[in-house]
Amino acid sequence: MNIFTFVVAVLLWITVAWRAAKVWRKGQDRSLWWAFFGLAVMMTLRMPPGRALDQWTGVTDLSYLLKHLIGGVLASAALLAFLRKVSGASDGPRTKRRRIVFACATALAMSILFFAKLQPYETLSIFADPVARYVFLAYTLLFLGYLTASLLGGMRVCWRWGRNSSGPALSWGLRTIGVGLAAGVAYAVVRAATITTRMHGDGLFPGAVDDYISTALLMAALVLIVAGSSLPMLSLLHSWWTKRHALLRLRPLWRDLTQATPSVRLHAPRGAVTEHLNPLNVHDRLYRRGVEIRDAALALNNYASLALRKRAQQHAEARGLFGTQAAIAAEACWLAAARHAKLRGAAPGSSVEHRPAGGGRDLRSEISALTQLSDAYHSDLVRDFTDSEDRLMEPPA
Repeated sequence: MNIFTFVVAVLLWITVAWRAAKVWRKGQDRSLWWAFFGLAVMMTLRMPPGRALDQWTGVTDLSYLLKHLIGGVLASAALLAFLRKVSGASDGPRTKRRRIVFACATALAMSILFFAKLQPYETLSIFADPVARYVFLAYTLLFLGYLTASLLGGMRVCWRWGRNSSGPALSWGLRTIGVGLAAGVAYAVVRAATITTRMHGDGLFPGAVDDYISTALLMAALVLIVAGSSLPMLSLLHSWWTKRHALLRLRPLWRDLTQATPSVRLHAPRGAVTEHLNPLNVHDRLYRRGVEIRDAALALNNYASLALRKRAQQHAEARGLFGTQAAIAAEACWLAAARHAKLRGAAPGSSVEHRPAGGGRDLRSEISALTQLSDAYHSDLVRDFTDSEDRLMEPPA
C-alpha cells in the first residue's frame, strides 16, 4: 500500500496545484480546493513526512491528530460545502453557521482528548493503558462519527442532484463522487468496528487484514472523489480541444478569403506556428474567425454575378450533389472564383443578395457549416471550377 499511498498523494498534490492557479487568482469558490488540500495533507502525513513532523516537534503522534483534523474534518466539511453549492442546493446563513460550529466543536473535542490523555503514548501503545484506550476509542468514534455524517450528507446531495444536473459530465461526476463517499462511509464503519473490537480482542479479522481492508476503502474513496471532481473539467477540456481543432481547420479558408479582403481582419494575421502553439482564448478566436470568414464572403459577393453562381450550381449538380451539399459546393465554387477575380483587379459587379448555404444561430452550428464550406472550398470540385472560370477569362489567342 506504500507505493499506492505515494501515487495517490502525488495525484492529490497535482490536483491542488492545478486548481490553485484558477481559484486563487480569479477569486472563485475555494471549498473544493480546501477539500483536496486537506486530503493531500492527510495522505502526506501517512508517509515518512508524518514521522519527521513528530520528531521535529517532539509531540508523539502529532501527525495522527493533524491528518484527522485537516484530512478528515476540514476536507469533509469543505467537500460537503462544494457539493451543496455545485448541485444548486441553497443553504441559509444559519445552516452554514451550524455546519461550521459542528466542525469546529468536533476538532476542538478531538484535540482536547488527544492532548489530555493520548500523550505521550504512541498509537500502538495506547491499548496497554486501560484509561487511554477508552479515551482513544472515544476520540476515534468522535472523528469517524463526524466523518460519516458529513459523507452521508454529501452522498444525499450527489444522488439527488446527480439525476437533475445541467449536463452529463456534471451528472456522472456527482455520481462518481457519491460512490467515492460511499466507500468513505464503508471505511469509517470498518475502522470503527476494528477499533471497538480491539478493545477486548484482535479486531474483526486475524492479523492486519482489517487494516488492509480499511486502507483499501480509503484509497478507493480518494481516487473516486478525484475522478468525479475531474469529469466536468474533462468536459471543458474536450470542448476546448474541439474548438481549437475547428479554429485550425478553418485557418486555410480564412487565410484565402481575407487575403483578398484584408479590411475584414480585426488583427494582423499571425503565423501558423504561433497559432498552433497559442492555447489561449480559443472560443473568442474561433468566434472572430467565423465572423471574418462571413464578412469576407459578403465583401466578395459583388464579384460573383448571377451567371457565375448559376454555373457553380450546375457544376456541383453535375458532380452528383444535390440539396444542401450542392448549395455548399456551389457557394465554395463562386467564392473561389470571386476571390480570383478580385485579386486580378476585376471591377465589382452589381449588388447580389448573399444568402449563405449553411449556418446557424449558435457558434456550434455556424462552425459546423463553415467547416463543410472549407472542406468543399479545398476540394477537387472547386479547383476544377476555378480552372474552367480562369480559362473563360483568358483573352482569345
